[in-house]
Amino acid sequence: MSRCLLISNRLPFAYNSKLGAFTPSAGGLASAIKGLDSSKVGFDFEWMGIMTDDVDAQMLEQLKADSTKSIPCHPIIVPKEEYDHYYNSYCNNVIWPLFHYERSMVRHSQKGWESYITVNKLVADAILAEAKDDDIVWVHDFQLMLVPGYVKEQRPKLKVGFFLHIPFPSSEIFRELPQRREILQSVMRCDLVGFHDLSYLNHFRSSLQRVLGEVPMSDKMWGVYPISVDSKHFMDLADAPETQECIRQYSENKKNMKWILGVDRLDYIKGILLKLRSFKSFLKKFPEWLGKVQMVQIVIPSRTEVPEYQQLKRQIEQLVSSINGEYGTPTYMPIHYIYHPVSENELSALYQLSEVLHVGSRRDGMNLVSLEYVMSQKRDNPGIILLSEFTGAHSTLSYAMSINPWNIHDTAGRINEALSHPEDLCRREMLAMKDFLRNYTSSDWAKIFLRDLLKEPTEQERAQVLPVNGRFPWMRDLAGKRVLFFCDLDGTLAPISAFPKDVRLNERTIELLKKISEKDDCQFVVVSGRDKEFLEEQFVHHDFKFPLAACHGAYSYNPMEQQWTNLIPHDSTKWKDTVLEILKLYTLRTPGSFIEDKGHAITWHYRNSPIEFADFLANKLFFELEEVLTSQPVQVNRGKKVIEVKSIHANKGFFVQQWILQQAQKPDVVVAIGDDTTDEDMFGVLQERKDLLPFCIKVGREETQANYLIGEQKSVNQFLQNFLTSLDQ
Repeated sequence: MSRCLLISNRLPFAYNSKLGAFTPSAGGLASAIKGLDSSKVGFDFEWMGIMTDDVDAQMLEQLKADSTKSIPCHPIIVPKEEYDHYYNSYCNNVIWPLFHYERSMVRHSQKGWESYITVNKLVADAILAEAKDDDIVWVHDFQLMLVPGYVKEQRPKLKVGFFLHIPFPSSEIFRELPQRREILQSVMRCDLVGFHDLSYLNHFRSSLQRVLGEVPMSDKMWGVYPISVDSKHFMDLADAPETQECIRQYSENKKNMKWILGVDRLDYIKGILLKLRSFKSFLKKFPEWLGKVQMVQIVIPSRTEVPEYQQLKRQIEQLVSSINGEYGTPTYMPIHYIYHPVSENELSALYQLSEVLHVGSRRDGMNLVSLEYVMSQKRDNPGIILLSEFTGAHSTLSYAMSINPWNIHDTAGRINEALSHPEDLCRREMLAMKDFLRNYTSSDWAKIFLRDLLKEPTEQERAQVLPVNGRFPWMRDLAGKRVLFFCDLDGTLAPISAFPKDVRLNERTIELLKKISEKDDCQFVVVSGRDKEFLEEQFVHHDFKFPLAACHGAYSYNPMEQQWTNLIPHDSTKWKDTVLEILKLYTLRTPGSFIEDKGHAITWHYRNSPIEFADFLANKLFFELEEVLTSQPVQVNRGKKVIEVKSIHANKGFFVQQWILQQAQKPDVVVAIGDDTTDEDMFGVLQERKDLLPFCIKVGREETQANYLIGEQKSVNQFLQNFLTSLDQ
């Protein structure tokens, strides 16, 4: 089987000094991954994670020996001081609080960011040294968001997936991150990006739009994959003799008391204080439950050396003491507080004995505790889950009782509802969730993600990407052939500008075009949506000796006769008054937008407008124009921050078709390059002419009919240079 290299901040083993060996770690990712079955998923899994350089050689050998019993591990050695800055100063002090909406907890550090870069590069280097060409690299979580970019830069064909295990925040929050562009640009290099919840994906897309300016049209590169647990493990654990013994012991103390269970790591995102305040409000509002219900709150120690976490621990213990002091009696303690980890058997027993699991997270990527609770329940007496709507699990557990943890008063009422929930309804709802998770395990989660990562591309996605400083294979055979070359301007020969009138060819492009224009065996034709005057300024004044097509082919320029020809009937613009009236209203409503009249086409530009608001109005405008102009001989197109209405005759495909027919000699090869939706008209026409050996090239990575891709506009000059070289060979 092929290998899947799992890449995470830590390895799934922790050293147990009492046993003198490495034992499996607790934690969300480790918990999910340990249930993976290679035979079901179709991959042999190997794990790469960080260890600091203070680990001794003997311990490393012990790790390799212990890990081969379950999942082979490859430690990535990082200097301890560098790791501390990376992990504490950036991962935990910047990304973790910001992505969980805890902005007041963010502590920016330039040194932390520099260490984040260093450690991510070290991890990427280790991957590049280990990975074979047919391996899959699956990078996990926020600590390693720069890794995909570094890996893809060196090995672009290596399949790389990324999964974020924490929430992706609203773009309004994410944009506060100083390094927002670097992180997005790296993650965007992945073949597939996964999230727990649709809201996280939507926030990610919105951030791409707000920060990078646009979102690729294809949804192939991302998806929603809510993580699951090793369902069989928790079902078997519930029946284990050690668990049953724990149940027997706990039942003696529980007697007829109802238990509300909380299991949380010590962290401000878990909402433990909110949960305790809600329980206090419940006891006050429903005094009939006094002496009959007890909260069992387990807090797992975490980051005990951090002052904020030490303060949180004190606040929790003070509130527990206050509630027990106010509502307790000599024979009744409302809250049973435990500040240490418990064994799997003890936890399974608590899951089964508790009538309610209370998850009050302020924000939580998934929350696997709620899934573990479901898989531990028995048919005859299942419990119920109070689940914060701000967890990823909220979208997975359809019958959990939803709460807003900040609404203390309402949550108190929901606690009462949960304790009073009819047994038959509770049984039906819990069994439905259990059936779902029985058929959707952690192995299924990984299998679906990896299946999508390896999914065969569509014809569009098979487009070959121009290698860096390289040539497409077909370019080796151009020498001695008659070549007809159709080329777009904006976004192809020149970068798109915020103000269209400012677009200019750079000196290198001008130099290359002059050399191409001198080639007798190549006819170069600029086919642009720009008007005649603009193209004259850009090309005629530079004394280029090649034809031009303005307004998507509505006008053509003959360099020998130095004149323009109108290729469209004069009465074809009767629709313009209607369009201009509509566009003027939208321009009034959209700051920074403007109208460009090109004769046989009118374009509404909104590149300089507030992005989300302008996109909203652009969608509305697009459909309004299509409806109003149904019977008119026009086409409505949506391009890069533009909406354009043009005569159906002002069509690059139509122009290209007619130009080829007018040639005295049939060309041996036809090349077309462009970046926008209007260039797809060229590509579509040429792809049907297999007799011409058409080579269509898309600048960008959006959906296209072209069979070749150049990733970004700044690489076009390199392509033109390679093209020239190919003509000479």
